[in-house]
Amino acid sequence: MASQFIKTVKNARRGINFSRRFKHRLLGSVCLFFGLLFSCTWLVWWQERNFEGSYWDSLWSVLFTLIGQGEFATHPHTFGGRIIVFLLSIFGVAFFGVIFAEILQRILNSKLKEMLGEVLGMGVCSFEGHVLICGWNGRGPHLVRQLLAGGREIAVIASERPQDLSHEVFFVQGSPSEREILTKGGIEKAKAAIILWDPKCGEDDSKTILTGLAVESIAPDVYTVMELHNPENERYARYAHVDDLLYTDSLIADITAMCTHYEGMSSFIRDILSTDDNGHSFASFDIPERFNNKEIGEAFKHFQAQNILPVGIIAPPHDNRDAPISEWHSHVNPDLKRLVTLPMKVVGIVQNETHYNQDKLKFKLNFN
Repeated sequence: MASQFIKTVKNARRGINFSRRFKHRLLGSVCLFFGLLFSCTWLVWWQERNFEGSYWDSLWSVLFTLIGQGEFATHPHTFGGRIIVFLLSIFGVAFFGVIFAEILQRILNSKLKEMLGEVLGMGVCSFEGHVLICGWNGRGPHLVRQLLAGGREIAVIASERPQDLSHEVFFVQGSPSEREILTKGGIEKAKAAIILWDPKCGEDDSKTILTGLAVESIAPDVYTVMELHNPENERYARYAHVDDLLYTDSLIADITAMCTHYEGMSSFIRDILSTDDNGHSFASFDIPERFNNKEIGEAFKHFQAQNILPVGIIAPPHDNRDAPISEWHSHVNPDLKRLVTLPMKVVGIVQNETHYNQDKLKFKLNFN
């Protein structure tokens, strides 16, 4: 048994070496292998069995001959049978080795290319409805944790792979302002895009704004949030037509100042602004159309019935109902007698479990 196995391995090695002589190895080897196989089967059926029994029984004997097993492989009865065994032992096993080696090589090359592409950021994202993070800074790791905790799929575009980036996050290496790189990140199939300020640029937000222009030109329907460092650059950022603008440094300064004025405020804010715990967080919802021209108080009662605590509304300016959301005005604790004028959103506090399933909750809110 061991000697037969060694013989098979040696013949397979010959087959691999023999395969290098073929220009079109796989297709040519498959054709030659099956041609040899069916021809030898017919010869075995003729020489060894004198057309007795079935053709398929002879084919079964020939297949076992390829691995050096079976009575016909070890004791052919005729001179023609010995020639057939010789041909199968040399050329049959050789062609089989060609086919096996070529298929294995293609599978390994495909898997290796896929793995290297993902690790080195050269692959193409296949996510749908994911969040695409364009750029990277010190807030990136926390942002990824929050989004993963919310059940979101994430893709990141950066000049180099961030350290300790979760294996759940798809990484694309390159500049997020380039169309090809954004396409690899799946921008056209993304649900939202977050453009982070690049600390290497200092107070210059030009790279961030350029990325915003690229994102909006490719996928204008994707909800885009842009992080700016210098508020004076807002007038330039408006040309990108992103959906929302955020000044992270000024926001952190405001929160810090608030915590110094009011004791115990930090734990409350930490709970409200976090989605990766079992607490609560802010969320916004479209007011259903059936509440149009009705009092805000009536709409608030509807949201309270869904375990949402309304704290305010956001609405476009009165003189521009088509303004992007980044230009909408916020109204905290509005007059409950004020009439709803759509479009308008309610901002409320929800449990994080509810926040994870916002799509399902929005459907419920709109049709209840």
